[in-house]
Amino acid sequence: MKSVYLVLNPNAGTRQGRRFLTEIISAFNRADYLCGVFITEKRGDAVAFASEHGGETDLIVACGGDGTLNEVVTGLLISGHTTPLGYIPCGSTNDFANGLGLPAGVIDNLDNIIQGAALPLDIGLFGEKRYFCYTASFGLFTSVSWSTPQNVKNILGHAAYILEGIRSLSDVRPIHMKITADSQETEADYLFGAVCNSTSLGGVLKLEHSEVHMSDGLFEALLIPFPPDLIVLNQILAALRSHRYSDPCLTFIRASRFTFEGAPDLRWTLDGEEADGSERVVIRNLNNAVHLMTSALGE
Repeated sequence: MKSVYLVLNPNAGTRQGRRFLTEIISAFNRADYLCGVFITEKRGDAVAFASEHGGETDLIVACGGDGTLNEVVTGLLISGHTTPLGYIPCGSTNDFANGLGLPAGVIDNLDNIIQGAALPLDIGLFGEKRYFCYTASFGLFTSVSWSTPQNVKNILGHAAYILEGIRSLSDVRPIHMKITADSQETEADYLFGAVCNSTSLGGVLKLEHSEVHMSDGLFEALLIPFPPDLIVLNQILAALRSHRYSDPCLTFIRASRFTFEGAPDLRWTLDGEEADGSERVVIRNLNNAVHLMTSALGE
């Protein structure tokens, strides 16, 4: 009999993981897995568990939101474990799952994991110690994911991100950055920037599946320059509404390594969780760093 460790965040999203716990364990038992369960109580618990115990099992499954998945991946990587990973998304937006085309329901995702094959995925290294599965972002809307109360997210879903962001628009200031993407350099004032490996960013921005390949060793960066006037602002809004990210008023770059310089006090968001920046932030693509068990290829 094989073994699986289930890392469950009982408070993620609408608490589906907690409600379906018996069914989850039974499904793994029927698939010839002996299922151990670890229930998180606070931030960092999943990192510690995956780091200490991730190499003791045939499969480790994160059940929660994107933050729970991030913690499990972080725990595996910092300890050098190569254990295959499963993900049962139960958060309020589930950007990573949407980008991969994972099923929406808990039970369907169990079948997806049990019947799936190991899909290699790139992971981002932010600085020297932080990891992200699908996005590192700054500027407009990025603080929303960690500042919006969980109960608001549960009720409004994607709308919570947009509504909370609109309330803070009057406080938006230009962010001056020098950005080096592999050998390409650019310097300007920005409203927003995201280095991503997903087709969905907080339910606010959407990238085409043809633009994103999650195991090609490259990240996609979408940068929104600070508009000099209302005319350019309207052009930017029109391009974002129609998902025309190749529009000249936006900057879209693909690279394996990004360096951001010039904004030491900038707050970043990694997979929906807050992160401190520095005067020089380096983001690297760790090609095929983890293997996700799935039958949904997301291409």
